[in-house]
Amino acid sequence: MKAALVFDSVNDLVFGKWDHVFIERMKTFSVQENPNDVTDNNTVSQLLAPIITSQRVMAAQFGNTYSSMQCKDKTTIVFDEWLDHVFVIISEDNVDDAHRELLDFKTFVQHICGQNVNLLHSTIYQDWLSVLLESRTKGDTIPGANGVIGESGATMAALNALKSASKDIKLPYQHSHLMLFVGDKLLALYSSRGSEDLSPPDLILLSIQCIAAQEYWKDVGNEDSDESDSQIVRLPWLSTENSAVVNLCAGPTGSPCAPHSIHLAEVAPRITFAVVVDMDLREVGVSAYMANQILSNLRRLLLQRNLELLPNTLDSLEASLKKTTDALRKNKANANLCARLTSRMLELRKSCTTTTPLTPETTATAMHTALEAVIEQLKPDIPSLKMEQPLKNLRTTLSPYVEFLCVKAKRYFSLGSYPFHIGIYFYLFVLWVFGTKT
Repeated sequence: MKAALVFDSVNDLVFGKWDHVFIERMKTFSVQENPNDVTDNNTVSQLLAPIITSQRVMAAQFGNTYSSMQCKDKTTIVFDEWLDHVFVIISEDNVDDAHRELLDFKTFVQHICGQNVNLLHSTIYQDWLSVLLESRTKGDTIPGANGVIGESGATMAALNALKSASKDIKLPYQHSHLMLFVGDKLLALYSSRGSEDLSPPDLILLSIQCIAAQEYWKDVGNEDSDESDSQIVRLPWLSTENSAVVNLCAGPTGSPCAPHSIHLAEVAPRITFAVVVDMDLREVGVSAYMANQILSNLRRLLLQRNLELLPNTLDSLEASLKKTTDALRKNKANANLCARLTSRMLELRKSCTTTTPLTPETTATAMHTALEAVIEQLKPDIPSLKMEQPLKNLRTTLSPYVEFLCVKAKRYFSLGSYPFHIGIYFYLFVLWVFGTKT
């Protein structure tokens, strides 16, 4: 049994992905006379609303939140809250494994949606997130580690090909990264001068994007496959130019908040060419992320009537907003937006420190609305890249290594796949026993 859920600030189900076992178990708890009259989303929302509300109340009003629940039937429920949205994983795994999966789930949402979780209302983003969750365990390397292929001949040829491709692709931005993935393992990476280094979590997220694309290409490339098969998912970045806006890790928290465009192309089966372009909004993304986090904490303090921490929180919020407005001006954003943020901050501080007609809760909500306008700036237009000729050159350069790389793309074998693995284990055990005695 498995379910991954996202609830918004009013406990409406924004995203839900579950298996048949989960939804059938939910329907057994339903009080509807005819369960078929109620949609699955309504069933899940109604049955889990008390638990989500309890989690919110304990966190907001008492500052005593719980992060997991375990039921008598061995069902595990784990929670996490981010930007007024509650992320939930329900499974029969142990708490540690469920928390690990929840962290991946939340990171995927930040990766594709940035700070605008409401994008999950779109069916396109729901499909995208679903496929990433499915691709999470389809990689060949150890979970949580980015694999690297170290074969010198293929790596040098790929790196030289990427250097040539960077000259052929006309990029509208200065900073970019060109990569070749074999399966989920990185073969070569070429970054333009002055680009921020990609962190290991970035490479893991990009490798999962490549795995999802490879699975899609494998399905549509199969002549026997049915185009109407529900298992064939049309990924949004595999449209006309196989591109989308994603967020990579940045800032002191290392959370995905720096907008980049990603462009994918298939070099050969299980070999993917990826171009990641920095949209020059890193500073805006990081500062807006920090401001959003601080504002969320401030609203919680107001709800708890914890006035002692309010002055320091206001100072931190004002400093983050100052960085946000400076970054917006640097990117030549709308001057009215900067003035709006400054004005809302003055209103918020005044309502928290003096008696005014506006309550702190009202001015905090107005500040939240202003920050939402900043978040809209973090969804820029995707640049159009001409990748046809560079892709042809890559295929020509890598043609002597394709067979070798396809072998590298396959899963590593295990002793469990051989019928004589028990004998091998026994032989190794005997060697260990007698070796220690001598």
